[in-house]
Amino acid sequence: MAFVPDLDTLENSSLNEEMFYGPDCLCPQKKPRLDLEVTSPRVGIQVTVTKGHPARTFRRAAVLVVAVTKFLKQPAHKDFADSDLGSFLDDLFEPISFQHIKGSYAGAPVFRYTRSQSFDILDIDHKCFVLESPTQLVALHLQGPSAGRKVKLNIALYRPRSSQGSPGAGRVPVALGIKGYQLYMSCVMSGAKPVLQLEEADVRRDIETVELTRFIFYRLDSPAEGTTRFESAAFPGWFVCTSLQPRQPVGITNAPDQVNIATYELSGR
Repeated sequence: MAFVPDLDTLENSSLNEEMFYGPDCLCPQKKPRLDLEVTSPRVGIQVTVTKGHPARTFRRAAVLVVAVTKFLKQPAHKDFADSDLGSFLDDLFEPISFQHIKGSYAGAPVFRYTRSQSFDILDIDHKCFVLESPTQLVALHLQGPSAGRKVKLNIALYRPRSSQGSPGAGRVPVALGIKGYQLYMSCVMSGAKPVLQLEEADVRRDIETVELTRFIFYRLDSPAEGTTRFESAAFPGWFVCTSLQPRQPVGITNAPDQVNIATYELSGR
């Protein structure tokens, strides 16, 4: 029968040794190392057996065994991670649901319409503009009764939005229409280069999309000569032009006044 150890002796003994009592030995004997004082470096708890009544001492020993077993089954310590913070906040605050709402917002117009003016137009070779077919504008010399065939330009004036800044001195955004018709010149890409055409449209309003920029030309005035040019806003460097030959379509060129005419006189406002 095992003898219950004296707790004072246990307390004074080495913490790294166990006192063993056999049935035939009343003296403590040293046995290979087995800690009676258990320390858990992770939880910082120290348990020491002290002197007491044998029955109570046995009960305390049993409690000690259960406590140590529970400590050993505790999960290993790990560092605090960002994911722990997320779950911690989820416990504190109610979840919030979000809805993804798609919408479109109208931006400032590219060009703001202001007013319209009508002019007679001649190129510097004194050719007039004539509408020969519903969508074909040509330039030719007119005299006598045939002078009534010439068309007037209905020039719509615009101003650029403030974010675009000023187009520069003598550069006024305009749309070139045929008076009496809902026809306006437009510059579009055809094949490898831009072309000039007439389109049925009403652009006497704000130009709000880049696509409609095909109707916009910059009016470049030369006050000293009393002449003007019309440069495409969609294709900078390309100008409305007429041919040196009569009865040829009004077109567009990037070599103004070389093999064509790109300078005009406006009158009859």
